[in-house]
Amino acid sequence: MPMNYINRLDIYCQQTLDNIWNKPSWVFKGNSSYWRMTQAGYESAELAGVLKSLNTVIGHVGMNVGRVTWSGQVSTEIDKESLVLPPEFILGDYPVPPGKMDVLIGVSIHEALRQSEWSGFVWKEMLKKDQSFSKVSNYFKKDTLWKFFSVAENIYLDKKASMNILGEYTKKARIALIPGMSRDPAKIPTAWHLFDLWEQIALDQVTYLNLNKLYDGPLNILQKEVDTIASIAHNKQSVTVRCGMRADVYLDIFKKIEEFMPEWEKEPVAFFSRGPGTKEIKKKKRKKDEDTRSYTAISTDMWEDINLELARDTTDLTPLIQLACNNDEKVLRTSLTDFTVPANAYTDRRLVQRLKNVFQYYSQRIKKVNRGLESGKIDRRRLYRAPIDGRCFKIEQKLAEFAWNFTVVVDASMSMAGFKWKVVENTMSSLRKALEGYRNNLRVFGYFEWDGVCLISELLRHNILYSIAPTGRTPSGQAIIAAALLMPTDTSKPKYILHITDGESNAGADVQYAIDFCKKEKIDMITLGCSYKEKEKMVKQYGKQVQFLDSIEELPKAIERLFQRILKY
Repeated sequence: MPMNYINRLDIYCQQTLDNIWNKPSWVFKGNSSYWRMTQAGYESAELAGVLKSLNTVIGHVGMNVGRVTWSGQVSTEIDKESLVLPPEFILGDYPVPPGKMDVLIGVSIHEALRQSEWSGFVWKEMLKKDQSFSKVSNYFKKDTLWKFFSVAENIYLDKKASMNILGEYTKKARIALIPGMSRDPAKIPTAWHLFDLWEQIALDQVTYLNLNKLYDGPLNILQKEVDTIASIAHNKQSVTVRCGMRADVYLDIFKKIEEFMPEWEKEPVAFFSRGPGTKEIKKKKRKKDEDTRSYTAISTDMWEDINLELARDTTDLTPLIQLACNNDEKVLRTSLTDFTVPANAYTDRRLVQRLKNVFQYYSQRIKKVNRGLESGKIDRRRLYRAPIDGRCFKIEQKLAEFAWNFTVVVDASMSMAGFKWKVVENTMSSLRKALEGYRNNLRVFGYFEWDGVCLISELLRHNILYSIAPTGRTPSGQAIIAAALLMPTDTSKPKYILHITDGESNAGADVQYAIDFCKKEKIDMITLGCSYKEKEKMVKQYGKQVQFLDSIEELPKAIERLFQRILKY
């Protein structure tokens, strides 16, 4: 692997013993302190907040740059393109000091640019243009080219970042993570140390007084080519054109300096295979007194807490649902979407009035007293005002309090398309009108599965009813859990989930997880099975929490009877 900034961050974490007494000065000052406001004092929230900030920043780099994650983290969004950072760099420092945050931002920007500028493609182009590096016998030459390429690419990426404010963060990361030459510059040169020296001089103008004279020739050649690399970074042509230009320039530079290296000392490190028939280098055994501690000290429970923090206020509910389903392998990725259109629904005035009567009859009564009146019942507390202004009366009223949390979860799979969906829309429009103007909390969601993802759309927003096109399969269990997660938690109001479907769940996690989760959260959940013939399958999934309708046309009356029954107790 090339010595990219993530590798350097790993090395820093392994070599540095950070505590409050030996932190370098750069830790306490940083540009991120001016804009990063979502800081937390406890571990899971801060680690999640740092990831959110880093992903927001690299979003300004370009498209297809992956996502920033912590090493050891288990998430559905982690793939080959993810930028995996070591959490040990900030463990124990909460909130994260601005200097360390700047370093993490710089590393993330640098590696995001590596992906957006197709650095891996440049390396493949170099090997295609010069086939001699593909020979097994040239493994050492290929190693040297790889090291040169990684340094040249680091210079290119830094020049690219320096075109805007992002360059300030990459500079901070470079200064913090590159301590200097790991070898005395006065000793016999090596190709690897030449490239390290070139990177430091080209980017930070570092000078060494006791530099070996053998470095002068190749170093002068390399320094002259820095402007050429910078001009490619400022080139506004397509990324493929820039990749071809870099491959040609890198090979040309390497051929110019290659003649200086044969007499230099060789590095005992090989990235590439030496071919068959060669002896493998045996690794030295660790000494017993050597520190063998692990630098990954985040527990499984902590990872779950971090994933939960990341899922808050986002459209991806997968981590929360995985936790509710005990990390079942059947859990599909679950996402909230807003690809909806205004519904063209009919409101049944008679149904609205009947529902209002039900809510009025079964609502709680609250006592309201209006005091300081000129007529009514005598208020003993205000008798002293009788000789003053006569306002010593009161009126007591018992008013109906509409204070329920209703969530309707509607199956929007392919089988619900057409007339069934139209009846559901009309019924939801009448229910919305019946609850309008009171302190009730009504939410309506439609769900379906498409391409392995459970998509959930909120159909009632700002008192406007929306619609979606039914399609896909039926992940009922996950949709019910998602609806339960979105219900308010800081309330004493009764909570109800009404699930409307025309068949059993055939995708995602089992419905039993949803039933157990609703019981845990003290949510009354009931399912209306509309015009479904194979009732045994739904009874097996939902148990006693399912009621069947012979046809979808019975839905309005069924909802009226259902509210009469559940609100009675």
